[in-house]
Amino acid sequence: MGLTLVPQDLATPGHSFTFLGPNDGEECTGCPVRRLCFDLEPGARYQVQKTRDVTHPCNLHEGGRVRVVEVERIGFRTSMETKRLRGTAATFVPVPCEYPDCKEWAFCHPFGVQTDVRYGIEEIGEAMDCPMDFKIKRVALKPL
Repeated sequence: MGLTLVPQDLATPGHSFTFLGPNDGEECTGCPVRRLCFDLEPGARYQVQKTRDVTHPCNLHEGGRVRVVEVERIGFRTSMETKRLRGTAATFVPVPCEYPDCKEWAFCHPFGVQTDVRYGIEEIGEAMDCPMDFKIKRVALKPL
């Protein structure tokens, strides 16, 4: 479990988000709690576990305040080529599909998730129909 800051209106247990990385804009320059805000792994998914009563002013987020929360890194659901699904862990590489109009594109290419990172396989689901004929299955991956 770790600590971070999230916008006040998102500081509720169960809220999940992908940390995209630190903001290098002027809004965060000189902020005394910047380190706490950016002390997460870019591309990782997190879920708020517990909120604390401490808030801080924030020039970046709407509402102008952020709250201290306890977060836990969580997994995600996506698809993977069946040839990559051996054992209890796999390196996540999105399906190399070049058909962004596919109805499953967003599921197969989850926003903000780091690629070429090894994840534990929590679940292997059913095979998916792929218009590009990739042999893929639904999977649930978790951080190692």
